[in-house]
This record gives sequence, structure tokens and C-alpha cells, in this order.
Amino acid sequence: MRHQAAKCINEAWRFHLGDLPPSDVMRAEGQTWSGVTLPHSWNALDAMALEEAHHYTRSVGWYVREFESPAAGQRLWVEFEAASQRASTWCDGVCLGEHAGGYTAFTVELPRQPQESMPGESLTLALRVDNLPDPDLIPSDMSDFFLYGGLTRNAWCYTTGLRRLASLRCETEVSVELAMLTIHGELDAPPPRALRLSARLLSPQGELLSTIEGSITEAGFELPAHRIVQPQLWSPAQPVLYTVEVTLLDGEEAWDVVTERIGLRFFDFPESGPFLLNGEPLRLHGTHRHEDWAGYASAVPDALSRQELRLIKEAGFNFVRLGHYPQARAVLEACDELGLLVWDELPWCRGGIGGEHFRAQTQAMLEEMIKQHYNHPSIVMWGLGNELDWESKHPDSSDEKVCAFLQTLHDFAHARDPQRLTALRRFEPGASIVDVYSPSIWSGWYRGRYEDYEAALNEALARYPRLLHIEWGGDSHYARYSAGEHINAEIDQESDHAERPGIATGVGGPARGSRDSDWSESYILDLMEWHLQAQLRTPRLVGNAQWAFKDFGTPLRPENPIPYVNQKGLLDRAGRPKALYYLFQSYLATTPMCFIEAPTWAIRTGQRDALQRVRIYSNCPQVTLFVNGRDCGERRRDGTAFPAAGLVWHVPLCLGANALRAVGLAADGQRVEHTISVEYHEAATGPGAAFQWQIQPAKTAGGEEGQQVTIQLVDADGHPLIEDRRRVSFELSGAGRLLACLGIAGGSSVIELANGRASITVLTKEATTLLVRADQLPETLIPIEPGDR
Repeated sequence: MRHQAAKCINEAWRFHLGDLPPSDVMRAEGQTWSGVTLPHSWNALDAMALEEAHHYTRSVGWYVREFESPAAGQRLWVEFEAASQRASTWCDGVCLGEHAGGYTAFTVELPRQPQESMPGESLTLALRVDNLPDPDLIPSDMSDFFLYGGLTRNAWCYTTGLRRLASLRCETEVSVELAMLTIHGELDAPPPRALRLSARLLSPQGELLSTIEGSITEAGFELPAHRIVQPQLWSPAQPVLYTVEVTLLDGEEAWDVVTERIGLRFFDFPESGPFLLNGEPLRLHGTHRHEDWAGYASAVPDALSRQELRLIKEAGFNFVRLGHYPQARAVLEACDELGLLVWDELPWCRGGIGGEHFRAQTQAMLEEMIKQHYNHPSIVMWGLGNELDWESKHPDSSDEKVCAFLQTLHDFAHARDPQRLTALRRFEPGASIVDVYSPSIWSGWYRGRYEDYEAALNEALARYPRLLHIEWGGDSHYARYSAGEHINAEIDQESDHAERPGIATGVGGPARGSRDSDWSESYILDLMEWHLQAQLRTPRLVGNAQWAFKDFGTPLRPENPIPYVNQKGLLDRAGRPKALYYLFQSYLATTPMCFIEAPTWAIRTGQRDALQRVRIYSNCPQVTLFVNGRDCGERRRDGTAFPAAGLVWHVPLCLGANALRAVGLAADGQRVEHTISVEYHEAATGPGAAFQWQIQPAKTAGGEEGQQVTIQLVDADGHPLIEDRRRVSFELSGAGRLLACLGIAGGSSVIELANGRASITVLTKEATTLLVRADQLPETLIPIEPGDR
């Protein structure tokens, strides 16, 4: 719901990290204060810092901004889309209220100035925000993602008359032939006298369909139903949205105007499936989204969120689980507009269950999520929890108590929203409580071989009547590839592929992909393609969601190739697609595409004239490969063939530069092409001896100019070593700074080599020296000049 008078107030905030008495905050002066623009997080960079003293600040932050006092007869409201993780609001030294939970919105009213105040006198609003550890506040500190601190989403202000429209609920009863829309809502307080409401309904094309009016004498209201004959139904293929506009009037004076966009659809998920949308079966092809971006933490600008959702749609997905918390308004609006079905989720992630305070706060978050997100047609499920079998910091927690509270939340969700389903992932004792359940199945990564995925899946399908396979896949290090063996251990053949406790980040236990594979994109291409093929030939599987769409930060994984980054994404943390993204396009997208593995596989090695494997991922029925202009033959795509749906060639490459071009011929005759460059070198004959380097101009996301330094490990004869995975570190000796806390290749000061390579961006206006260190190698000193090429 948007207030028509609302203005974005992301600018002109002052920020101080650390706690202060409220009386000191009102002045907002001194060197410890800085100007910031929202969305803002004080963990935007330090979550990736490796020095313990500077890593992942859990603290208090104060935000201060000035506002003009409202005119006589007006009320001034400020809405915060999120304050992570807890906030208290103050105006001119007076506490206005508190809000617990970092992922739902809240609104405060700024008081009117006393009559004796000078005209135009300003009001000072301050927020005390903290992300301090708190076992009674979900999500748990045991969660596999950072609990970033700050005002991490947009802020808005607007004025109203003596009352405002505090909430709007658009209830629908929909069929193919007819839709009924009933508008419910609440004012912020009972009206001082009888007021009038006017509700207009506009078609997706902007035509006025109907206007309904009514009087209001109490805070709550319900308007007569709008009747829509032959409604335009919302779906992934046609995400059409109607507009509802409600005006609150005192006589002819408008006190408040709000708008909401709604979609008309109906759905069902009978036991054993299929999932039905508007009466038609729909296979759910899904992924997951974390609110996390390189350089921003969870303070992701709306434009980047919308960019990410568009990439999700273009990959061929029609379903997304927002893990593991309610996400920004722009995210849900994009899902509505793009036609992405949503599993929205309460942030009860790990950590067991606490006492009454824990339960009250958790249920309040569920109520806020349902109330604030109810009108989004994309949402079809309310997720009530994730991995609730995890150990707990609450000494009295037990599975029995978790189940009892889960039942309370399930009943509460259905009482507040009878149409949508409740859902849960990985808590076996609670599987029968919710409507939709996903067990843990991590074939080929945390447990078992991916070749046995189908057996594990069918076993789960036999146990759970409404099953979605939520979370599957594996980590891959950006730009690491291999055509050889990927796992250096024998993995047990079994059908139970549930993640065992402690396995995700542990070093003990049985052989598994997460510990014993090469973490290459090539291995995860195989793993994910095997899953996709098995899912597509299993009609009983209603849907799934791969984990996760983009790499994201986590405090639990400092040992990863990029420290503190969960690398299971199809994109890296800065939104750069891995080869995996195009695998999904080749199976799920309808727009013709062609992709050669891979532009980031820049160097290959081998013997002269040895054949090199080339895999192409395409949804075209026919694909031809050209190497250095030579036609290497056509292949026909077979969606049951493995790997690459049969689009595999073995061709010789010449020493030096090679141009590879793939030409796909779509069923309608359209041609699509993809070209990459590959350097081919003789294979190394000895161990790594030194680093060679290249320096190229680079620009940061903010437009700052610098130099990107790329290092390549070579043997004593200068031959590249492309299987080497050792960890390297970058440090400057002299002027300048490194782009080093982004959690991406090219933006991390410590990182594992990918095919013997790594890079870092240096920002300097003076001559400086880059130091490169790696185990069993001498320190490498690379001179950098401003404008160095």
C-alpha cells in the first residue's frame, strides 16, 4: 500500500556508530557523525573484513534527520521499510516507540509543535538501531547469513488530515468467469465524526471499472464488493495487475489517499499435486533470494533488487522463496510485475524456541508480514520456519515445544489468511503440521552422490503428501573450471541425502562433495543438470527451488574459497552470472539462447593437438561449433542426454589464442550466437614457481578509476598451472587502497586461486606496490603506477 502523498526521504541523514544518550543524539554534531543516504548498513564492508577487530560489527547506530513541523490540521508520518534488527524512535528527546525485527515496516507520527513555537520550526527525528545478539529475536545468531545492522531499506514521509488509512486488505474470490473484490481496512484511530470513503478500481489497462463509496464511523471498515466479470487473471505468463485507489474524505476534503495493485488469481495444491493456478497445472521451477549485495550488505538499492528479479525471470524461473525473512517492498512489487510466485518467510531460522517474550515477538512478526504483504498476488505460501532442528541457545527448547509453537503459528496464519498455504523446510517433527513441507536433500554436496538423487527424491515423495524440494545445489568458485575428475574420494551410495548436523562447515564425517570436490563451476554444472533432468522426468514433483540465486555473506564460512561467502549462487555476490545461470536458461527459458562453457575459463592447458572438451548449453534444437573459423560439426539437443543435453564436442586447439563460436538454430529459424576467446598453453611440467601478472584499467561500480591486477601461477618454464587452488592474499605497500571487502573474485584481499588465477583492483593516485603472498611461494612485488596499463 502506498500513500499518494508519500515522498522518499533517503537523503540528508546523519549517522553515528555506537551508543549515545538521547540528549546527545539530538545535536548530531562532531567528527563521529557522518552524512549517509538510505538504504544504509554499517556492515556494508566490514562483514567481509578478515581482521577480527574490524569484522562484522554488532553494535548500535543512531540516525538523525530534520523535518518541517506539519501545518495546522495536518499530521506528519514517517514510514521505515526496515530497521535491522531492532529500533527505537525519538523526536526532540521524547521516545515515540520501539520496533522489534529487521524485516518488516513500521510507521511513526511526528508530534505537532506547541502553539507557542515559531512558524517553520523543525523537528528532529532520531532512531536508535541495533543488531546486537539477542536469543529472543529471530533470526537466530546461528543462521548461515549475516544479521546486518542499519536502516537497510527506504524511508518515506507524508502528511494526512486528522486520520490516516493505516492498512488496506483486498480480499478476492476468483474464478475464470467472475471475481469479487472486497476492501477492508483500518484507520489509525476511530474517526472524530462520520467520514466518507471512495474506492476506485482500475483495469490493468488503466480504465475505470467501478467506484464504490461508503461512510465510516469506526476505525475498521468494509466496503461493498466490486464485481468483475471475465477478469483478467494474473499468472507467470500474464502478470496483469489491477489498481485499487481508496480516498478518505471529510466532506469534500481528502484526508488521505492510498493505492494498491492487486492480481486476480486462484490456486490449489491438492495432496500429491499438481499445483494448480487458475485451474491449470503449473510446475514450480524456483530459486532463492537473499537480500545481500557486494558493497551494500542488506541495504540493497531498489534498482539492484529489480535487476536481480528480472534475471531470475529471464533464467526461466517462475517461483522464488524469499529466504529467510520478509524482503523489501520493491522485491514483492517486482515479483507481482514479473509473474514470480513467492514463498514468503517468517525469519524463524534455527536456534530453537525461547520463552514468552520470544514467542510474542515471533508471532508479532508473522502478523506484520501477513498484514503488510497480504495484497501481493505473487505470494502463495507463508513459510513458518527453516531448519528448526538446529541446536538452541535456549536451554529449555525441545522438539515438542517447537512443534507446539509451530502449530500456533500455523493456526494463526490460517486465521489471518485462510487462502494461502503454510510451509516449512527441514524439521521432520513438524512436517505434518504445515500444509507444504520440504525435507533436506543435498545430493552430491552435503550427502551422497548426485547420481542417486532420483532415488532420494522418490523416497521423499512417498512420505510427504505436499512436497516441494527446497534447497539443492552446491558451492562453486567463480571462474574455476575443469574437464577432469572433480572429487578425490569415494562417496557412499545411499538414498538418504539429508544434511547431517555439523556437516556443512565441518571437516570430519564421510566423503562428500562439499569437502572433497574441487568446487568448480564444471562440477556444479554436472550436479545441477542431473537434478534438472531428474526433476523434469518426475511428474509427481510439483516443484523445487535451487539454492541460491546469488552468492551471499555468512559469518559461518571463513574457510570458503572467498572467506565469509556462501558460494552456491548462479551469480556471484555482485550479480555477475556464472556458467550455471545459462544451464538453467537452457532447460527453463523459452527465448533462444546459446552459451559456451565458459568466457571466464580464460586459459586451458594440454599437449599439442590433444582434444579439448567443449560443452555448449542451449535451448535450440540444433547447435554448430566453430573453432578459429573451422566448422566442427552440428549436434542436436537431447534433453535426456548428459551432460549439456548432448551438446559436447572434443576438438583440438592451437597454442595461443583461439576463437570459439557457437551458432544455435531455434525451432522458428532464429539464429543465436555466442563467442568466447580461449588461450591454450602447453601443460606445466613442474610445481608452481612464481606469479605472472597483467594490469588493466578498471572502474568500480561507483565509477572510480583504478587498475585491475590479474595474477597467474606458472611453473619454472612459464607454463600456467590451472589445477592449483591455493589461497593467496593481496596487500598494498605504499599509497592507495584495495577494493577488498566485496566478497567477490576481484574484490577480496584473500581468495583461493581459480584455475591458478586471481585478481584484485587497486585504487591509487600515486605509485605503489602490490604484495602477493601464497603458501610455498616467495612474496611477489608488483609495481603499480597511476594509469598503469
